[in-house]
Amino acid sequence: MPRKALGKGLDALFNPGADTPSETARQNIPDEDSSKRRIISIPLKDIIPNREQPREHFSDEGMEDIKKSIAENGIIEPPVVRRNGDFFELVAGERRFRAAKELKYDTIEVILMDVESEEKMMVLSLIENIQREDLNAVEEGKAYQNIMDKMNLTQEELSSIVGKSRSSVANTLRLLNLSERVQAMIRNGSLAPGSARALVPVEDGEIQYKLAQKIARDGLSSRKAESLVKHELAEKKPAPAAQPVFPPIIENFRVDVQRLVGSEVKIKGNALKGKIMIDYYSEEDLVRILESIKGNQGQ
Repeated sequence: MPRKALGKGLDALFNPGADTPSETARQNIPDEDSSKRRIISIPLKDIIPNREQPREHFSDEGMEDIKKSIAENGIIEPPVVRRNGDFFELVAGERRFRAAKELKYDTIEVILMDVESEEKMMVLSLIENIQREDLNAVEEGKAYQNIMDKMNLTQEELSSIVGKSRSSVANTLRLLNLSERVQAMIRNGSLAPGSARALVPVEDGEIQYKLAQKIARDGLSSRKAESLVKHELAEKKPAPAAQPVFPPIIENFRVDVQRLVGSEVKIKGNALKGKIMIDYYSEEDLVRILESIKGNQGQ
């Protein structure tokens, strides 16, 4: 199986002469020499799992499929590892590693990469999984957030590194705002990420989950899911609070003060007790209002 090319942004970062998204990103991504690969054969017992593995869920059905494939055809594309002391730590290919263990392999071919820092390890692991389409949208979002937090990257910088548009990265990250039950539906494939994004504005977790179930049950597209959510939010929107009715003398007072200070004036409370609030929009505006009040104290 031919290997997919690296994302354009990462490929540029490997090349010192290319444009980079930022100095922070450049310093934390493997350069051309540090990421060279070579294939070696090593004992399976010398491989340890990736502590920063972005993939969280390994389905039983998927594992059985890959075991069957490896039993019949061998491992076509070796897992990727790096040196970690006396062991080799997985960068990508944990399903193939697990399947080989269950099939009682003694040794396995791997692609060895020279990766020293944890930050570089995280990025390469994420890219390997993205290119193999091994991650669901929630796992991908969590991996994005983890890398952004640890490497102090913006969405724009991350999008350049992983070879995806900034809007694609942003949309994936938005899924992390959904409730755990809705995220679980995305992970198990019953709810499409595009349709799930329509649920982000729904703050009530119970309502969000019920809408997610309806979207999944009816197979609603992202556009129809957005319409459903808009309709739900419109129905739940509280009626505007009734404005207090003040006696004419208080309303006249508000208008006079507003004319005096030259800024919006609001009154909260009732005819017996309340607060007067004056809007200001800068330090200079606040000084102007104060001078207006001081200048009229003797009038």
